[in-house]
Amino acid sequence: MIDILLCESEHNDMAFTSIKAIDQNMTNKIFANCQFTSCDFSHADFSLAFFEDCLFKECNLSLSQFKDAKLRNVEFENCKLLGISFNKIDSFIIGINFKDCLIQNCNFSNLNLKKSMFQQCRILESDFINTDLSESNFTYSILTGTKFSDSNLSKADFSFAKDYRINPLNNKTKKTIVTLPDAISLLQYFDFVIK
Repeated sequence: MIDILLCESEHNDMAFTSIKAIDQNMTNKIFANCQFTSCDFSHADFSLAFFEDCLFKECNLSLSQFKDAKLRNVEFENCKLLGISFNKIDSFIIGINFKDCLIQNCNFSNLNLKKSMFQQCRILESDFINTDLSESNFTYSILTGTKFSDSNLSKADFSFAKDYRINPLNNKTKKTIVTLPDAISLLQYFDFVIK
């Protein structure tokens, strides 16, 4: 199956399971309605690739490159995503969602991720700078060390999320949903004396 993955340039309605494609060149490939399960794509190069209606489940995509790749309705479920510069993908993204993923040292800056889902994820030491996250869902996620700056978080849902640090003075936070006790962290950006 790996030969098909590496040799063919276009893949439609395919299911790839337990593929080890570490450090492989997959530039300019097209994937439509494909599912990847338990695959290792660490260090793979997906530059200029096109993904539409695809699901990555239990995959390792650590240190993969997606420069100028196009993502349309792509879901990552229980995946490991370390050190990925999502900010280098094609900026016209439609529907990118993460559920129960480890997302660490990733950059999502300067992207339109409106209505995206980051549900039940561990999002650690990652950047969302100048990112449109309006109406996005971060419920039950852990956001330790993750930076939000100059981003639109209007109507984003952080219900039951933990360890987020959102400065309401340099982010748009109109009707952003937060829950106690972690919502108290928002007070650190104001000159309150809390007793």
